[in-house]
This record gives sequence, C-alpha cells and structure tokens, in this order.
Amino acid sequence: VLMGLYLFSLLVVAKLAHRRKTRARASGAELQAHFGGSFNAPLLLLTTFSTVYSGFTVTGIPDEAAKRGFVSLRWIGATIVIAASMMLLYPRLRRLSVERQYTNPNDFIADRFGTSRLRLATAFCGVIPMVIYITAQLISFASMVQGFTYEALPRWAAMLLLIALLLIFEHLGGMNSVVFTDAVQSCIMLLSFLVVPFVLGGVFGFLPAMSPADCPHLMYVQHLSAGPDVAPGACPSTGPGCVPAGCIQAVKEDFFAYPTHKDQADIAFFLLNMLAAPLQPHMIQRSFIASSDGALRIMMGAMVLAPFLAQTPGIVIGLTQAAYSPSWPEEERKLTAFSGVSNALASVGLGPYFLVSVMTCATMAAIMSTADSAILGASSLTVDIYRSMYDPSAPERRLVNIGACTSVAMCIIAFGMAMLLSSTMMGEILIFQNGMLMQLLPSFGLGLYSSVSEQAVTGGLFAGLLSLVALVAAGDKNLLAPVPLVNASVFVNFAVVGLVQLAVAMDVMKASGIGASRTSSSTRASAATAEASEQQGQKATLDMRSGQLTPDGIRSIVAKVGEPNKPLLALMLFAMIFSVPWYRAPKAEEPIVWGLPRWGLVQVMIFVFTGILGVAAAISWQPMAQAAPAEEDWSNVAARQLADAGRMTSPRRSDAPHCAWRGEFSRHSWAAGPARASHARAEAASGRAPSEAGPRPGREEGTTADDVAP
Repeated sequence: VLMGLYLFSLLVVAKLAHRRKTRARASGAELQAHFGGSFNAPLLLLTTFSTVYSGFTVTGIPDEAAKRGFVSLRWIGATIVIAASMMLLYPRLRRLSVERQYTNPNDFIADRFGTSRLRLATAFCGVIPMVIYITAQLISFASMVQGFTYEALPRWAAMLLLIALLLIFEHLGGMNSVVFTDAVQSCIMLLSFLVVPFVLGGVFGFLPAMSPADCPHLMYVQHLSAGPDVAPGACPSTGPGCVPAGCIQAVKEDFFAYPTHKDQADIAFFLLNMLAAPLQPHMIQRSFIASSDGALRIMMGAMVLAPFLAQTPGIVIGLTQAAYSPSWPEEERKLTAFSGVSNALASVGLGPYFLVSVMTCATMAAIMSTADSAILGASSLTVDIYRSMYDPSAPERRLVNIGACTSVAMCIIAFGMAMLLSSTMMGEILIFQNGMLMQLLPSFGLGLYSSVSEQAVTGGLFAGLLSLVALVAAGDKNLLAPVPLVNASVFVNFAVVGLVQLAVAMDVMKASGIGASRTSSSTRASAATAEASEQQGQKATLDMRSGQLTPDGIRSIVAKVGEPNKPLLALMLFAMIFSVPWYRAPKAEEPIVWGLPRWGLVQVMIFVFTGILGVAAAISWQPMAQAAPAEEDWSNVAARQLADAGRMTSPRRSDAPHCAWRGEFSRHSWAAGPARASHARAEAASGRAPSEAGPRPGREEGTTADDVAP
C-alpha cells in the first residue's frame, strides 16, 4: 500500500511538472522547457542529494560492507571528494553559463576550445558513463524487487518496469519532472536514513556492541541441517557444524585485520576517481539550473556533510547482514544485504515492518531519481551533437524528439548490460565509470584554470581512450595491478597533454620570434585594442581573432563573484591521502575502538576533518547576488572596442541563470555560446570585426535571480 501511494505521488508530481513545462513551451523555448530550469536552494539541494545517492548507496554499499567489511567506509570519503571537486569546478562553470549563455554541459568545451573533434570526444566520454550509470540503477532496482517479492517477479520484468516509469516521467515534464520528483524522493530517503540506524540498533544491536567476537548477541547455529526456508537451530559452541552468528568479529574476523595492498589500492583509486564525478552531464546540469550563486553554495556545503547521514545506514545494514546471516534461512542468505536485513526486520513486528516499507520506497527513490537524471543529461549531449554538427537550424521540437529517442536507445543498451552484470560488481562498475569521466579532467579542469591548448587536450583525450581500448583488449584486468586499467589510461591522457602542450609552447615561442616582422595590420590592430583595454583595467574575455573564450576572460568573469577558498580545498584533498590505510603492514591485527578497527576509526576521523574544511570552504565563498554596478562585464569591454566602428551596443548584465522558462529567452539560444565562437571566426576571416561584442540574447536588463525562482 505504501509503495502504491509513493508511486501515485510521483505521478501526481510529474503531472504538475508537465503543466509547468507546457507553460514554458508556450513562450517558444521548447528546449529550455524540456532540459532547463531555474531552481532555488532547497530544490537544488534535494535534487542533487537524490541524484548523488543512487542505487550504489542503497544496494551497492550494503553488499560491499557484507563482503568486504570496513573497506566500505571509503564511500563516505568518496562523497566528500565529490563535494570538493564541485567547489573547484561549479562556481566557474555556473558563472560562465550565466555570462556566456550555456545551456548544455558541453557548451564550455565548444566555447573554450572551439573544435568539433574535441566536442564530440568529450560528449562520448560523458555519454558512456551515463549508460553505465543507468545500468547500475537497473541492477539495483531488480535486486530490490526480487528481494521483497522472493524472486516472484523476474529480473528482466523489474528492469522493464523501471524503464517504463522513467521514460514516462521524462516525457511528461523533462527537467521539471526530474527536479520535483527528486524533491519527493529525497524527503523519503532522508526519513529512512535518519530512522534506520536506530531501529537496527534496537533489534540487532548497535555497532560498538555488535563488533567484538564475544559480544552479547553471540549465538551458535547449525545451519547446515536447516531446510531452505527454515532458520537453523541453536547448538553448543563445540558441536559439529556449529558456526557463530550475531557478532561481526566472530563471523568475519578478517574484517578487523589491516587492509591488504589490494584493498589499499582499491580505496585510493576509488577516492581519486571521485574527482571526476561532478563532470557527469546530469551533475553539470545541476550547476546550470541553480537560481543563483548563493543557491549553488548552499548545495555544495550541504553535500560535504551528507555522506555521514546517507551512507552510514548502508554500511551498518551490510555489517548486520554479515553478522546475522548464518542464523537466517538459506533462501534469505542468498538475498542482497539490503533485502536480507529488510526481511529479518519485517518478521520482528508491525513497527519494523512499516520501516521496511519506508526503506523499500527510499530504495526506489534513490534508484529512480538518479536514473532519470542520467537519462536526461546524456540525451542533452546527443541533442547538442546533432545540432552543432549536423543540423544547426533544426526545429526545437525535432531536437526534443531526438532527445527522447536517445533516451529509449540508452535504456535498451543499459537493459542488455544489466542482464549480464550483478549487484556485487557495484564497486568495480563505479570505478570504471568515474575512470572514464577522469578522461574529461584535462578538458574541464585545465580548461577552466590554465591556458592549455586544444591540441594538447584533444591529443591527451584520444591517447587515453585508445590506451584504454588496448588495455581492455589485452584481456587481463590485473595486467597493471594494483592500478586499475582505466586509471592507467588516464595517466596516459595527462602525460600526452603535458608533452603536446610543451611542444605547442615551443612552437609558439619559435613563431613569435620569426614572424614578428610579418605581423599583419589586422593583427596589429587587434593587439593594440587588447592592450588598450588592459590599460583600462580590463582583461580581454575573448580572443578577438578566433572568438574563443580566453583564460584571462574566465578569470575576469569569475572575479565578479569570487570563489570558495582554494587553500582550504587544497588542504581538504591533501588530507584525504591520509585516509587511505597505507601506514601499517597488511593483515596486521587491529584493536576494536568504538565498534571499528583502529584504522577504520582513523579513516572516519580524517573524513570528519575534511568535512569541516569543506564546510569552511563553502562558507568562505560570499557570492554577490548581482554584479556591482561599477563593474563591467565582457560585453562592455567589447562594446568599447567597437565604438569607433559605430557598432556600439548597450550592454546588459544579469546574475540569474539563462536556464529560465520564460519568454525572455531567445528561441535559438540552445547552442548560442559555441555558435557565437564559430560566427566570430567567420567574420574575422572575412575581415570584419567579430560580432561577439554585442549583447547576447537573453533576459531584459535588470532581471535578477529572484525573478526566475520557482
């Protein structure tokens, strides 16, 4: 009944989102109505929370904790690393999205580097991980459904049910459906996360009491004599076939030993790969749809603290399953950790049974909220590729339909992959997914913070992808152990970026010496204009010859609103190195402190310390709601540069994001940033001054973030 009410509430919310989308479509901005939006801090936080905490959280973490013990603590640190990476990338991306009118996760790549080959390659590296992500959600959903139905519903049928629901929600409301259903789902998840640890502690014992080998809950059972549906009977500890149950150390003594070299490497690369998690297309969209910089700041600060609330219950569920499963019937021992503990709780009484129902709804919420976000984010990339490379004048209705067809195709591919994989592979799946996203770090990270060239980034990306294919084709996943193959390819990527950038710099230095006397009059004029603007205290936002966004331009745009404290973020990431248990001999005996092995307690304390640093970094960012009147944005600079030519245009300024639903939006602003760069290059080639200088299509002057808050 509770699950039926939950699904019905989602359909009601989706219908309301459909009405909102219909009103937005009436303004003519159909792409914005489907893929965009502007959401205040509470909605942004809820949608990001439910997107980050997915099927990995509710099924992957408990299964890993049941099999690998306290190694699963790494999931807490993983989200802290994600939050740190957000604070490095998102303030700049969001500010650029406002100033440069980005609407697509890949618009920055086109605006900063300006080549189709790099745009296509980065889109590929974004879409493939999304297919993997959707696959993981299908696996999680099927495992959950089979658990509470005792496999009465086939695995394939459960997956198809989820696919049908996701496609319906996307069709009804697009991004509006995603955000508003996420809000409902987050509330259910938060309720479950808050209650579960206390109920588990009351029924099975809290972790400090359950961990020691001689804990008060210790029992011995002769499980080999029991039938598949019968719980094993008690037996004396010295009896034949008797096994312990109820105490973690008695059942899984190896959980408390110091991690092996393999476990240490798994933890290290798991945390490292999380740096790229914010580059998932649907996560970048979260920075674009923030109604203001302040809303983004609140979201990022809250995400630093979220893992302590959201991931602790999953770890406790897995450890509970490891301790008590020997005393359960054989059929329940075969279930996932989440399903096994849920069934054990449901048999205790009405209260725990109700909690199990809430937990099941929370699981569905986590899975569905992430899957629909991933589908929408990946389909937006394919729309961008189609419009920028095949049909720039395609009607918006056709583009929305192409996005819908892409969503169906991705679901079909993910369904086929999910039928071949299992929930026990969640950790490996996530490592590969984020390892693929790591290929994008040079493009986004170096593109935002350095003057890295397009040749270097493109060369590194292709080298990384080709090396990954070669390593996987070798057929031995332990070929470079303990380094995962996907990370080895990332190292190749960065190495090639460095080598090519060095070669490009040397060529530039050589050319500047030889060709100084051959500088054309148009080039000298552009240089003089740029020099004049800098003398007036301004940085040129655009390369006036190519129309591309420049590193100086990025810095001048971001300077208007500031950023989180960089030294704090650097210290935060540096401290995470010491959370990896590498400072003792593998398999050394460890004392139990507060229910954790000593190395696990040290790890948690470091996570708490880095979390405090992360909150401080978020607080240090004091973004202005709107650019100060005395400051000028890029269009003012460009306008002055064109004043003598009689093409002065009145500049505009706005802090509110471009992703609004109202009629202020240009009907053709979907690929505006990249299109402007191409148009400027064409004008430069024809000898005309770039029209980049003019104001961009968008809201009327004076529109603020409050005007577009939902």
